Amino acid sequence: MHVLGTAGHVDHGKSTLVQRLTGIDPDRFAEEKRRGLTIDLGFAWLQLPSGREVGLIDVPGHERFIKNMLSGAGGVSVCLFVVAANEGWKPQSAEHLAIIDILGVRHGVVALTKSDLVDTDTLELARVEIEDKLSVSSLAGAPVIECSALTGEGIDELVAALDAALEAAPPAPDLGRPRLWIDRVFTIAGAGTVVTGTLMGGSLRSGDEVQIAPEGRRARVRTIQSHKKEVTEVAPGNRVALNLVGLQREGAERGDAVIAPRGWRTTSRVEALIRMSPHEVTGRPHELTEKGAHLLYVGSAETPARLRLLGATTLASGDEGFAQLHLRDPLPLGRGDRFVLRDAGRVMTFGGGVILDPAPLLARRGDEGRLALLERLRNADHDEALRALLDSYEELDVEDALARSGAPLVPEGVVHLGPRLVAPLRLGRLLAQIREALAGHHRARPLDRLVSREQLRADLGLEPAAFDALLARSDEVVEEGAGVRLASHEAGLDRHQRDARDSLVRQIEATGFQPPLTSQLNAEPALLRALADSGELVRIDDFYLTTAQATEARTKVRQRIEEEGPVTVAQIRDLLATSRKYAVPLCEWLDSTGATIRRGDVRLLGPHP
Repeated sequence: MHVLGTAGHVDHGKSTLVQRLTGIDPDRFAEEKRRGLTIDLGFAWLQLPSGREVGLIDVPGHERFIKNMLSGAGGVSVCLFVVAANEGWKPQSAEHLAIIDILGVRHGVVALTKSDLVDTDTLELARVEIEDKLSVSSLAGAPVIECSALTGEGIDELVAALDAALEAAPPAPDLGRPRLWIDRVFTIAGAGTVVTGTLMGGSLRSGDEVQIAPEGRRARVRTIQSHKKEVTEVAPGNRVALNLVGLQREGAERGDAVIAPRGWRTTSRVEALIRMSPHEVTGRPHELTEKGAHLLYVGSAETPARLRLLGATTLASGDEGFAQLHLRDPLPLGRGDRFVLRDAGRVMTFGGGVILDPAPLLARRGDEGRLALLERLRNADHDEALRALLDSYEELDVEDALARSGAPLVPEGVVHLGPRLVAPLRLGRLLAQIREALAGHHRARPLDRLVSREQLRADLGLEPAAFDALLARSDEVVEEGAGVRLASHEAGLDRHQRDARDSLVRQIEATGFQPPLTSQLNAEPALLRALADSGELVRIDDFYLTTAQATEARTKVRQRIEEEGPVTVAQIRDLLATSRKYAVPLCEWLDSTGATIRRGDVRLLGPHP
């Protein structure tokens, strides 16, 4: 579906032509009818010979109502540009063409209206002038149709040309991120608040939960109308009226947007490619600097904006350059959004642009890295934009990366570390940091076979999910329970440490199953940890047994249960010739290893021999 919008100078017959084409009077207000000019947006729809139904926005032509014109132009995909044959090209013709050009509307038809009021020579002069003006704009080559809304002359040819332009225009993409800039709000008795606008970015369905940006008020779509027909679902590119539940009349206004709760973020700082309209289009030259008062228009929203040019210090008519814009009012903006800029002091449209990054960090003029990123973003598709942002920032939150790039999904091959995305260079540095941190631990404590996972994570300053994902990507790190080590590392004992180990083993084995407590052992803690990690010692509560002792205890207890049935702690104590102080933790260790199973006061045979 497409939305057709009118453009042209005041009193050149736009509304009359719309009424002739559609049978609908787009002038809604009594003042508009009394004064004979359109003040606010008018809406109608038209069924073309192809069977295609198209929404039509009639915009005001008077310079005093240019803000209202901009509110409607943002949702237009095909333009019906109107020029009266008896008056020719006028100042608002130039400004409207500049706006259409800035918004990138590349499909359209020119209606050379009031053809019945002039002779053939005047018609031909008007046509030549129009074609010359259009030649430096996005509507270059658009057909010019001579017609009269009064007599009907040329109307059939105009309708056919519109049908062809709509056929050539690409359909509005469905990116799964619906957004509707509100251009009207009203209430209906018994129904509640209704908002209208042109839906873009994604589909909406009855019952959908939505937000009103930028305030973030929640609402639910009760019913949907498009061209006065109620529908349960509507695709992007349609004129839409939404009846919203849970929203008061004052809860939304023109310039707000209805958005899906996910997929959009409001922003007050964007980076963009600024394009200055050629003076051949605007009719007068203009030089843009960071000084002055500027107004930015996007969708149906208007906000003051401060500009920081990132390359050249000035832009003249016909120039383009990158800039960071600081908006007074936060708006739900995305990469690829087109906007119009006006000089508030001189009251003129001088250019506009396209948003390349809707949530950048602060930038300074001459930042080569930022300029390189913007150059890469200007022609990038969604996937390439995400990769470009990631290469520049090195690490981004997944939701932030999707919102800033406009990509519906993370492209294949991009590295996830938990909820973060990382660039290849950043991934390489993180893996090197893990390797170096472990190597440092191993050098400082060579007897420790493992390093605590949690200690290593804290040293690197990574979130748990990112750390776990990073370890999974390293083929140099071995994970063992709560510890990690380099695959190349094995704890080794020198001659003095081997002598200390032999002495320690003799000390533990000397008293059978009543060994010294840990605090009574004549051994360095590092040596104890190394022997436990290597399996030479087994720690049980606050004492150690050699592996041979632990195996002996396990075997004796299981044999006793096999021969005589369940045993008590006291019986195990007597069997191992120890005391209750040692028997109780020994029984608990046997339970933990699966050698025994506790049932009340007795132990049964466990599943693991």
